[in-house]
Amino acid sequence: MARQYESHASKIIADLLEKVIGSIKPVMNLNKLMGNSALFYCEENKNKNQSDEIINIMHKANKTFKEKKSELVFVQACGCEPCTQSKNLKLKIVAHKGIFTINKIRNFEEISGEDVILTHRMLKNDIKSNEYWLVTENFYSNLNKINKDIFSKITQNLKGFDKIKLNLIQFNSKEPKNSSIEKRSWLHNWFVQAVYFGSTMFNKN
Repeated sequence: MARQYESHASKIIADLLEKVIGSIKPVMNLNKLMGNSALFYCEENKNKNQSDEIINIMHKANKTFKEKKSELVFVQACGCEPCTQSKNLKLKIVAHKGIFTINKIRNFEEISGEDVILTHRMLKNDIKSNEYWLVTENFYSNLNKINKDIFSKITQNLKGFDKIKLNLIQFNSKEPKNSSIEKRSWLHNWFVQAVYFGSTMFNKN
């Protein structure tokens, strides 16, 4: 049963993450996956609105994440904890503008540097929310006034960086709904989720 729970959780998170990656990747480069998170980067260009473009894809990522959760409402017919709790999954996005180094090892590239570490540490904060955007002053300062106004100022103690001034938006998304799925019988949705998770097992084999 523990294996089933783990495989169901992995499948749901992988599908949600894939959709988020698809909405961000046209503008930014995917550097690596880290569990249930993804690290993206892009190089500074001559476009003065580059930070605002990134905000736009953050909006798109939020929208895509919610749409995919709505498509997966049928998994709740499974009854296991990962499936019944999938409705509570939330998306966090942090953004920073800084300096990084690209290290190349064979066919792999990885970004590194103090600013990359800072970005990771931003996720280890004291914010009492599971759904937010958190950006640094360096990123925030390049936004237009409309985008600046949607953030609130906060200060966080981040390990290795002491007190850092940051900018926060907290969201409060409702549980995903999908009327076409919800009007079907529980048995119908049970078979749909069984096929959904079963296809993953067959693919592994």
